[in-house]
Amino acid sequence: MALTAKKDKGETQNHGRPVISLLTDFGSKGGYVGAVKAVILSRVNADIVDISNDITPQSVVEGAFVLNSVCGYFPSGTVHLAVVDPGVGTARRAIAVKAGKYYFVGPDNGLLIPAARKSGISEVREIDVTRLSVPAVSNTFHGRDVFAPAAAFIAAGNDFSGLGRKLNRYVDLNFGTYRKTADQVYGMCMYSDTFGNIVTNIDGGQFSRVFRIGEKLSVDIRDVHRVAEFCRAYGDSRPGVLSVLIGSHGNVELAVSGGSASILLGFSPMTEVSFRKLRF
Repeated sequence: MALTAKKDKGETQNHGRPVISLLTDFGSKGGYVGAVKAVILSRVNADIVDISNDITPQSVVEGAFVLNSVCGYFPSGTVHLAVVDPGVGTARRAIAVKAGKYYFVGPDNGLLIPAARKSGISEVREIDVTRLSVPAVSNTFHGRDVFAPAAAFIAAGNDFSGLGRKLNRYVDLNFGTYRKTADQVYGMCMYSDTFGNIVTNIDGGQFSRVFRIGEKLSVDIRDVHRVAEFCRAYGDSRPGVLSVLIGSHGNVELAVSGGSASILLGFSPMTEVSFRKLRF
């Protein structure tokens, strides 16, 4: 049965059914995603939109980066449910965040915070599962037993304060810093997408102040040194050749046309990368 209660006073709501986004590292095996959606739909008539269920397992940083990149495209009132939760069943808390025109639900491990901070955090609450009429809570599947009911609670229009006590402290997470000089830019590799493109934390606009399209660059990542060309689009590079470009997130990416930059460079999250002008 759907939960019903008064909506938060003054809160902007969508016309029609509420929207809940879903981001997890559950993958497509085992029915985990289906179980989360089933619990939500048993409690509220909502539209559930998958951001991704293929986040690299246990990669909180990757999940946070993807959520931060995508959440702003959703309509006002969306409840963003994110579960990348290596600490499930431990003392880590379950939280919900009210931020700007959105809500965020998930583990207190930093996963939600970059996106929520960008939206404008106004309130954080610890989820008290005893308030959600949950028959039992597994030690290994809080996505189904804690976070899905909490997301449904919010989407049904219940008072946000009804989730639990207000928190003033929570686990933070950032994507590291990048810096630039007159001829060099340093940053961090955040994640690799389906195509093997490596997305960094480097702002494309700042990068373009140092390098020009068509310029050859020296790229250093871990112990690998490569030469790449700063391109406008993926297809501007010859097949098999490493290129650097500004992707759809607005961040600098490393790509290989017809191949995988991740494989070529031996990608791992939060690895330092540097770009400098190639000297002949």
